[in-house]
This record gives sequence, C-alpha cells and structure tokens, in this order.
Amino acid sequence: MDEVLKFGGDKKTEEKPLNLELKKELAQIYKDDQIYRELTQSNITPERKAGIIKEKNLSTEDVSTGLIKLMDDQDQKNLVKVEKIIEKYGYPGKSMVGEPENYAVWYVIQHSPKIEKYLPLIKKAADEKELPFRLYAMMMDRKLMYENKEQIYGTQIRSVFSTKNGKTETLSFVWPIKDPEYVNELRKNSGFGRTIEDYAKDAGGIEYKKYTLKEALELLQKKR
Repeated sequence: MDEVLKFGGDKKTEEKPLNLELKKELAQIYKDDQIYRELTQSNITPERKAGIIKEKNLSTEDVSTGLIKLMDDQDQKNLVKVEKIIEKYGYPGKSMVGEPENYAVWYVIQHSPKIEKYLPLIKKAADEKELPFRLYAMMMDRKLMYENKEQIYGTQIRSVFSTKNGKTETLSFVWPIKDPEYVNELRKNSGFGRTIEDYAKDAGGIEYKKYTLKEALELLQKKR
C-alpha cells in the first residue's frame, strides 16, 4: 500500500504522509470487526471457515450458538478503541490512513448503538471525500430504520423470526423506503452499483416488495 498521498494537478505536488501506526491499528480493528461476521455468511468456503475457527480457537458451541455473543463482545471492545481514536484525531479518513483503513471506524460505529451520536461526523467525512458518500447513506438508513421510520436509499434489510411447529421461520424484507419510485436513481447517484431489486436478491435471495411503514410495523408486532 502507498505510504504517501499526492495532491494537486498541474500545481506543485504536495505530499502528506499517512499515519502508518494508526493505519495498522485500524486494519486490525477492521479485521476484528469482520472475522466473526464472516462465519455467518452462507458463501464462506470450508477452508476459510476452518481457518477462522483455528485462528480464534473456537469451540463447536462457539460456532453453532455463541457467535452473537462473540460479535457483541468484540464490537464493544472495538467501540472503546475507535472512540479514543476519534477523540484524538477526529474521523481518520482517506487522507490520514488511506484506503480501505478509512472504512474501519465507520464499520465499528455502524455495528454500535451510537450511530445517532456519530452520524454528523460521518456526514462531514463524506462531504470532505474522506469516506464514500454511500457509507453515510447506509448509516443514515440504519438510523431511520432503528427509529421505525422509512429509509431513504434502500440499504437496510430487516429479518423477523417466528416459531411454528417447533421450527424457526425467518422472513427478511427490505425496510420501507420513503420514495420507492425514485430509489434506484437515488442509489445510482449515491454510488451504489446495484438496483434495489438486485441488492435484495444478492443479499439473500429476497424478492423486493414495497412494504408500507404501517405494514412493516404490523409485521414486526405479529412476529414477536
């Protein structure tokens, strides 16, 4: 990875060294954020799964029923780390740590209960091109979904669970969108490469359906 970013076109080139120590720390934080989540992915290869189990010394119980707790514990540790980083540096963006390490703090906040607190910081980083705008869009959508409001960019999928005849059934759907007729154009302009229909399909074979907010909230109540 490049250690120096160069700015300027025809003007004299200015060099701004990256913070390599912070870059390394963020790379580890990103790895820690993702590693247990990898085990939940249906497309993980047997070799990669075995590698993670060995690296983290996981038991069969850890893999079968303990992943949520492992993720939650790791997320809490990561949040403590990134809050200290933010306090010291502000948002560690592209010009400070390069890519993809500039995504690390975003991932940790996205997986935390502190989205509302840090969303303005993420917006500022996106406005200053330190983060892709689509990451801000994803965080905004998640905040709106958590508030039981319509999302804007169609990035959030909700799953509800119910038990029938001793078996757990799962229904996953795209959380209601404020302007569904315009969402694909908005997604394209915001840096998303897929339509809402393709995104839902790729995210788990979901057929996109235009739920109203009322329908979605009723569905959550019924499935509890």
